[in-house]
Amino acid sequence: MGADDPPNLPLDRLGTWLEAQVPKVVPPLIGTLVAGGRSNLTYRLIDACGRSLALRRPPAHTEVPGAHDMVREFRILRSLAERSRVHVPTPLAFCRDTALIGVSFYVMEFVEGIVARDPDTAAALPESARRTAAFALVDELVELHLTDAADVGLGDLGRSTGYVERELQRWSGQISGTSAASRLLAEVHTRLVGQMPPQRRTALVHGDYGLDNAIFAANGELRAVLDWELCTRGDPLADLGWLLLFWQPESDLTEVLPRGTTLRGFPGRQELTSRYAAATGAELRDLSYYVGLAAWRLAIITLGVASRYRTGGRAGSDVDIHRLNGDVERLAIAASRHV
Repeated sequence: MGADDPPNLPLDRLGTWLEAQVPKVVPPLIGTLVAGGRSNLTYRLIDACGRSLALRRPPAHTEVPGAHDMVREFRILRSLAERSRVHVPTPLAFCRDTALIGVSFYVMEFVEGIVARDPDTAAALPESARRTAAFALVDELVELHLTDAADVGLGDLGRSTGYVERELQRWSGQISGTSAASRLLAEVHTRLVGQMPPQRRTALVHGDYGLDNAIFAANGELRAVLDWELCTRGDPLADLGWLLLFWQPESDLTEVLPRGTTLRGFPGRQELTSRYAAATGAELRDLSYYVGLAAWRLAIITLGVASRYRTGGRAGSDVDIHRLNGDVERLAIAASRHV
């Protein structure tokens, strides 16, 4: 790696490969890490002519078996780009050769726009556009959930039934330690199993759907949905529960989930759920359960993030591990309120 290369990305070797794989790419490249540490890492690459691309690669350390599958994520992105009306970045090239940068990765077009990850970035959306952006986000979720997986070549993407059961089994295995938060997470797991609602519908689910994984134009138009690594077939209400967990968070979660949806102009949760229900016909009487499932799952993910950072799995960013531990406790308490 050169002295000016971003973390985990040798630009010299990458430039040579990209020139051969993607038309009109002109090395040398400059690169910047734009999202990393907690999920797959995303870099912005700019070539000598000013063209921007995005590169996705796994993090340096992985705790969950089967996570961060680049082949699978690229396949989902390509299928949606070519055969659906869901807005995704255009995939360009995939590299299986781990010798190039140390892992497999893929490259897609870089979509310009606003990613409202927090109040500061959400403020870039004019107040007059925030309601439009919120409804566009819900409408895109509806579009995803009404997309027939078989019609877009993803009919074999996970089992069609038992989604919540699989989620509970998968994430409960990641609960570690003997802290009060870990014990509460185990207790909530027992309650989630006991109160599990039937899966009334099956759809393509994103798995991490929210304002921070979408790109908007300044007028609120949705340009693309990002981060498809967790996409599978499953219970669509899990996506809605995840979205609502982050949307105008409950008072004790405002520091854990500092999202821009509390800014003036964004509609409330009820308007979002009503719009979703009207478009899909979904029965939402168990929605609180899915919000609790989301809080429980995020608590366990945060527990894993803290573990990864303790063992050096940080991609150019630092996190206060004590803060993460506090976040786990607050999320576990929030999950217990919903089930």
